[in-house]
Amino acid sequence: MNGLCCSMCAPGNRVYWHCFEDASTTCAPCPASTYTDEPNRLTTCLPCTVCEENQTLGVKKACTQSSNTVCGPLKGFYCINQNQKGSCRLALKHSTCSPGQYISETGTEFSDTVCDDCPTGSYSDGTLCKLHTKCESLGKTTVKAGTETSAECSNGDVIQ
Repeated sequence: MNGLCCSMCAPGNRVYWHCFEDASTTCAPCPASTYTDEPNRLTTCLPCTVCEENQTLGVKKACTQSSNTVCGPLKGFYCINQNQKGSCRLALKHSTCSPGQYISETGTEFSDTVCDDCPTGSYSDGTLCKLHTKCESLGKTTVKAGTETSAECSNGDVIQ
């Protein structure tokens, strides 16, 4: 600074006065809702990130004087855009499986739900595959063959 080699302020602090010939740098703590996470020569601290208010992100770790807020996806969402320090910037809702499919991999904080088709002879509401009940095993005849969602027996009972 002005030809002098001034010391930097520690994380959580900012420059209050730059050094001059007879005095070293004077640092001051960052005020509320601001931070510095590295040694610095800043005269103002950085504003803490506010996690998106669009109901997809929440606070995983609150902002402190020496670290920024870490945002993460809310339950039912997964992160698709993360910064270098591990904070999520954008999250999407986990996919839901369609009737006739099952959840082969449950969605996580960083991955979407993976769906697969149920095998022939089974049905699903989009969660788990179950085998069709055979109408004959109930002493009835099949009126409508089993589909991905139901089957119909002789007295009009719709069974799964």
